[in-house]
Amino acid sequence: MAIPPKKDPLALFQQWFAEAEAHEAIKEPTAVTLATADAHGRPDARIVLLKHYDARGFVIYTNLGSEKAAQLQVNTQAALCFYWMVLDKQIRVRGHMEAVSGEEADAYFRSRPKLSQIGAWASRQSKPLPSRFALEKRVARFT
Repeated sequence: MAIPPKKDPLALFQQWFAEAEAHEAIKEPTAVTLATADAHGRPDARIVLLKHYDARGFVIYTNLGSEKAAQLQVNTQAALCFYWMVLDKQIRVRGHMEAVSGEEADAYFRSRPKLSQIGAWASRQSKPLPSRFALEKRVARFT
């Protein structure tokens, strides 16, 4: 498939992202692979959700205690790859990652549904819990 010539890659992303959002077979158009590397250059990749994009860049959120946050502290270079199979389209983004402001992070967290906030507090995101029961106790405590 030939990529249409565009002078503005963000405009192309907006167009293709809108197609993905409108397609009934794409359940989560914001799902994107985030690739990072640790201090030794070992690559790592996982699926995250795009929360916002504009001329400044692409925004995802993560727990600052997560492995990906630790990797981004030592190596700010990262890559994103959106793949919408049913559209036969993918978009790759590479560049420098930086933290959003505390105000932006707090506003995003407040915008999440209350149960999602409780889940974030209770799950100790990116850290193992000894059992499902331990998670349920933490959910009850934060509720």
